[in-house]
Amino acid sequence: METLLYLFSRLPMSWMRAIGRTVGVLIYKSSASYRERIHENLRYAGIDSEEMALRVAAEQGVQGIEAPWVWGRGRQDYLKQTYVSAEDEAKLRQAIEGRAVVFLTPHIGCYEVAPSWFAEKVLKGTDKNIAILYRVPRKSYLRKLVGEGRQTPNVLPCSADLKGVRQILRTLKSGGMAGILPDQVPSNGEGVWAPFFGKQAYTMTFPLRLIRQFKAVVVMARSERIPEGWHVSWKIWDEELTGDDAQDAALMNRLIEETVLECPHQYLWSYNRYKCPSGVQKPQ
Repeated sequence: METLLYLFSRLPMSWMRAIGRTVGVLIYKSSASYRERIHENLRYAGIDSEEMALRVAAEQGVQGIEAPWVWGRGRQDYLKQTYVSAEDEAKLRQAIEGRAVVFLTPHIGCYEVAPSWFAEKVLKGTDKNIAILYRVPRKSYLRKLVGEGRQTPNVLPCSADLKGVRQILRTLKSGGMAGILPDQVPSNGEGVWAPFFGKQAYTMTFPLRLIRQFKAVVVMARSERIPEGWHVSWKIWDEELTGDDAQDAALMNRLIEETVLECPHQYLWSYNRYKCPSGVQKPQ
């Protein structure tokens, strides 16, 4: 598997993306359930069309193979193709100076490169890390691939379980940062129902509790796919939280919506964002 990953990562970026887009469109055309899920989610967002759905399918094909491609290359290599404006970098440094930081990175573009950029530009040369919460794959060969693929200097992959939560808490207490994909459906007891594009979605509360506990700066980041590589951008979430999980989850989802609509064709619209986890009571 490691040899295959290495060989795959030697492909030029343009080839990798062409393969991904072709596969993505083929899956879209051959799977009625996949096609309907994309259209359904696009309808909730008010942007449904066949043209948009095909663009989404193509970009999701890239998203599915881009992460392993990144993992198989050295950090310095793919960061040469990662772009951030000088103005955005200066604003970020000013906003996070001396503060706990929680990065929220929705499933847009290649969300693997943003943590590496922050680690390289902000944390390199220090003993601090950015702790990334991720779901451990069920298959053993994928667990090794994903865990080791995301391991890079000053980036600490943390499994979405009690052990990982403790790692994130220790990282923030020691002056590090946390990075979370906030649009994943959490397990029973780890979320609340909140609107997302007008429909109730079970929404994680863990990042909200971190933000309140550490009085953290919240950075909503995205890594948009561009021909040259990726453009990383962000906005600082300066809206004050209420302390009520349901209200704060609704505020967070609204910010995610705004971020998604800035780059809608690269969002993971095939994800079952509105599923009800086992043991959770559906909203009335």
